[in-house]
Amino acid sequence: MKAGPELRRRFLNQMLVQVEPGYARALAALRRVLEQRNSLLKRIAAGDEGSDAIEVWDQQLVAYGSEIARARARAIAELRPEAARAHAEIADGERLEIEYLGPPDDLAVAVQKSLGDDLRRGVTTVGPHHDDLSISLGGREARSYASQGQQRTAVVSLKLAEAELVARRTGERPVLLLDDVLSELDAERRSALLSKVAGKGQVIVTSAEAGPFPPDLMDAARVWTVTAGRIEACG
Repeated sequence: MKAGPELRRRFLNQMLVQVEPGYARALAALRRVLEQRNSLLKRIAAGDEGSDAIEVWDQQLVAYGSEIARARARAIAELRPEAARAHAEIADGERLEIEYLGPPDDLAVAVQKSLGDDLRRGVTTVGPHHDDLSISLGGREARSYASQGQQRTAVVSLKLAEAELVARRTGERPVLLLDDVLSELDAERRSALLSKVAGKGQVIVTSAEAGPFPPDLMDAARVWTVTAGRIEACG
């Protein structure tokens, strides 16, 4: 939420390698293409290679880049309503919006036009390796304007949406791990989140204290305590 776009791309990549056939292959291929193309850009700029040598790498950049961008765009279209719904339920109707900031629609033209800039910089400046995910709350950028609790709620909502996408695409509900997410949420958001995840497959929640958990949930759950490195079952 607060860091650079590479972490938001990693969120998409880690999800899609699990559910999108061929995505891992395309992602690995794109990385190889970028390495080779960036190396060639430097050799062309130094006069050691002719500019026509880059055409084959441009074609592969467009092919793999377009495949990755399409998969990401489809995933965001699936995540958008699920994340908005989860966030509204947890945050008393607050509006969460996500938008995919991908490469230009005509990637081939954009890559061709960027060649001069690429040669000056020695790196590939256009492609899905520059993608980002825009996250806003109530029409304002979450990264700049949201409180810590709002940002944490947005992250949790995205993860809940991811779990729904994985379950829908694979037919198997993933294990959901909520590691100390309750500490930065107020009482109302904690209660709404716990109600939201109850009964949604296997859910593991960690907390430094038992206070945030309602008695009925504690009675229905398996509870362990960790004290001085010792794990003990309760009840």
